[in-house]
Amino acid sequence: MSIEAIGFSGPHKLNIIRSIIAARLRLADESAPPDGAATDVPANETDPPSAPEAHGGGKRRGRGKGGNARSGGEPPNKRSSRSIGKTLLKLFLFFIIAGVGVGWEVFDVNNWQKLDTSRIVNVQQTSVIYDKNGDVITTLQGGENRTVVPLESIPQHVRDAFIAAEDLRFYTHWGFDPIRIAGSVIANIRNRSYSEGASTITQQLIKLSHLTAEKTISRKLQEVWLSWNLERQYTKDEILEMYLNFIYFGNRAYGIEQAALEYFHKHADELTVSEGAMLAAAIKAPSYYAPHIQPDNNRARRDYVLKTMLENEMIDQESYEAAVAEKPEVFTASLPEVPYGWFVDQALTESEKLLGVNSEKLLGGGYQIYTTLDPKLQKDADSLYSNKNNFPTNASDGTPVQSAMAVVDSKTGAVLALEGGREYTVRRGLNRATMMRRSPGSAIKPLAVYAPAVKLGYSTASILLDEPGNFNGYSPRNSGNLYYGPTTMRNALAHSLNVATVRLMQEIGVSAARDFLTQVGIPVDDKDWNLSLALGSMTNGVTPLELASAYAMFSNNGVYNAPYTVERIVAPDQTIAYAHEAAPRRVLNEQNAYLMTSLLQSVTSWGTGSRLQGAGIPVAGKTGTNSIGGSGEGNRDIWMATYTADIATAVWMGFDITDETHRLPSWNSGGDAPASLTTAFYKKAYSDRKAGSFPIPDGIVGMTIDTKAVTLRGEIMLASDLTPKKYQQWEVFLSTNRPTRVSDVWQAPRAPSLYYIEMAEDGMPRLVFTPTDTATLRIQRSDPWGGSVVLTEVYGRAGLLQTYTDETAARGVRYTYTLVPIHSELLNEGVLLEGKPIAQSAQAFAQSPGLLEDLVNLWN
Repeated sequence: MSIEAIGFSGPHKLNIIRSIIAARLRLADESAPPDGAATDVPANETDPPSAPEAHGGGKRRGRGKGGNARSGGEPPNKRSSRSIGKTLLKLFLFFIIAGVGVGWEVFDVNNWQKLDTSRIVNVQQTSVIYDKNGDVITTLQGGENRTVVPLESIPQHVRDAFIAAEDLRFYTHWGFDPIRIAGSVIANIRNRSYSEGASTITQQLIKLSHLTAEKTISRKLQEVWLSWNLERQYTKDEILEMYLNFIYFGNRAYGIEQAALEYFHKHADELTVSEGAMLAAAIKAPSYYAPHIQPDNNRARRDYVLKTMLENEMIDQESYEAAVAEKPEVFTASLPEVPYGWFVDQALTESEKLLGVNSEKLLGGGYQIYTTLDPKLQKDADSLYSNKNNFPTNASDGTPVQSAMAVVDSKTGAVLALEGGREYTVRRGLNRATMMRRSPGSAIKPLAVYAPAVKLGYSTASILLDEPGNFNGYSPRNSGNLYYGPTTMRNALAHSLNVATVRLMQEIGVSAARDFLTQVGIPVDDKDWNLSLALGSMTNGVTPLELASAYAMFSNNGVYNAPYTVERIVAPDQTIAYAHEAAPRRVLNEQNAYLMTSLLQSVTSWGTGSRLQGAGIPVAGKTGTNSIGGSGEGNRDIWMATYTADIATAVWMGFDITDETHRLPSWNSGGDAPASLTTAFYKKAYSDRKAGSFPIPDGIVGMTIDTKAVTLRGEIMLASDLTPKKYQQWEVFLSTNRPTRVSDVWQAPRAPSLYYIEMAEDGMPRLVFTPTDTATLRIQRSDPWGGSVVLTEVYGRAGLLQTYTDETAARGVRYTYTLVPIHSELLNEGVLLEGKPIAQSAQAFAQSPGLLEDLVNLWN
């Protein structure tokens, strides 16, 4: 039993040794007989027999009477010899024990390391990231590029190559090889150096994992001691597996699997005999034997390894000759470019949070990270971002307009693609798609105003007032200072009318807006408690990923899923360290979600986002523009947020820092470059698959309303048979909240409320009338002889006194003047709808009547 085994360590060890030495000396003194006294040890146990006695004849020497030492004394010279032997034995024991004690101090045994197998077992491993299809995106490592594989995945001829190269007696020694140690000592004494080593595979593993590279006797003794302990805890196969997964092969490769991948672009279980021997040759000194640095040196040592394998019957002659003749292609590792860098960065950030580990632990932890990446969509986005023509022109100093894009699965919230900037140059740098918050402008309107309003019972045709107003000191204005008066929610959203939107938020309340934004994953600051929130004025803003995920809710029948990039994480021991669990949250019912989709389809078909028509697929969305200040001062941020039946996107463009030099022109809005880029993306995304339509849920009815009734009556009314096409608008309603009244706007106009004829100064008839309804008035003149002529048509405004003088009347002739009210709007559409006519008679008088005139007057 060792001293350590009985619980003593440190300075107590030396005290124990000293006590042992003293005890041994005392025992030796007490057991030594006095001079001339007989001992209690039989002579035949201490003295060798004489030759004759060995054959069974003669008497034993040194025996007294009766042949027994106990029955008689020994000769003096014999007693003296035994006394000297005892003394020599005591001295021998003393020097051995003293040597141990001195050696304990000299070799600093108190400070030797303890065996810590976690340094071997829990080594850094390369983590692997997979896309949604289970294909490898990239491998990521911390300080060491390593992938651990089980021993059974390593071919026997590869294992044999390392045993032949490093430790032929591996399966028979105790962790250290006395035969090799003896040979090494002799060689080093002869060479007067430490040039010859005697390390076994176990010792190499201990040295690499526990000790420094210094060549001292103390370190070597530690190595032997720890190796012996390691062999007591693990089997030979387990140690060989640790070793092959631990050692460095050069070419940035740690462990046999990574070495096979880096040097030969194959897995360890695919290595040939020659390739296995090449890797076994490399580990002796990678800088000298690595096949990509010193191919000749590697080949020479490979041949030595193969020869050793042949001599030890690890391979046969045929395999040996084939392996020697083989010339495998060797690849040189280079620092890998991380594909899909923006997405990978986000997946790593998310993984660190999910596992609660830092970056180095994740990268070197040997995790398998399965992500949501759609490589096809990511490549589509990458190709667009590599084309400068998809973006506004650079600033005058050459600074490019930046951009970010997020693409998510509408049904699950899975992030399919990310673009964090125009160019990926720095790993784990600023990812604008996930880390940058900017004002969303009008892109927030559907989420902050219109969806909450629909949830509260507003319909897509609800009438909003769009005219300048002051809201407790806040006076928003429309783009271009154009106002629509009474208009529907559809028109207000499609044309992005600011004032109508602010007035709607005032009606539903800011709290409703804030609550809805929070439900769809958009954080709202405590300061954002004002009507300007309706137009995207936010303290912190929103990220493209948050915006895309919020819009995806509309496509997903009103169910919101938080965005995520990681499906599951498999730990190095193949256990599931994390698995994504869906947490859907319904924020709108199916019917209201469809009403919003219908509204947002108007934006992309004939509203501010009409460029999306070019996508050629059903798509809904909203533009967003955040202006700097007054008219012509430019824009800070421009957005396009959209969704199809299965994916949602958000695109942002702008400068990282907006100032006098770095701003977007005022004419470049969300409906321009962002809408064009989004259109191009959808064309690529659906080039090889069919785009679905937006299904209409039960409880939705479609009806045609009369938009003229909105402006004239301030009421949602159904179109009549007379409603012109341009005033017919298809709308969708909840079956429980639909209009029932038919428009009365297109009835025949009434006759003027006032109508008489007077004489003008020149004696000609002057018609004076006041229209009852705004209409076109046809003025007809009939003469006494049955003739009739239309003099003119005038536009009459309801309640406005108007006149018309007939300068073509013949003097002295009494005419009948008839006013016929006609529906002006229908007349413009080619439909004649006349009201009840009204007539009056009058006669023109001559200024200087002559004989003819007198006769005419007398006749009449």
